[in-house]
Amino acid sequence: MHKTIILLSALCANVAFAATVYYVDIRNNDNSKYFRFEVDGASTRGCFCVKNTQTGSITGVGGGNIKLFSTTDCTGNYQTIGSDSHITNTQWVNSLSFGASGVSSNDPQGYCPNWYTVL
Repeated sequence: MHKTIILLSALCANVAFAATVYYVDIRNNDNSKYFRFEVDGASTRGCFCVKNTQTGSITGVGGGNIKLFSTTDCTGNYQTIGSDSHITNTQWVNSLSFGASGVSSNDPQGYCPNWYTVL
């Protein structure tokens, strides 16, 4: 009985430490403003509307599979950038999704703030 509990505890601890966190950074045109998006979990993809935020550059920081959209809801045609890539001249981007590959993006449900003013 005690061996089973110890083995289960060890297994749960390994799963907890194996959690994946993905990040994407945005900066405005003159690099004076910065915001970092974060998505937790190997089975999660975040979709974030950036229509009301000046996005001069987008950088993946272990961002997994990153897709840039001209729409505000992460649908339609997109440009893919690598997990640790940096791209400039991204004013055309109105939404971005990132996280685990092969997983559908969450819908931002109309939430589209200026991310530089979000605390």
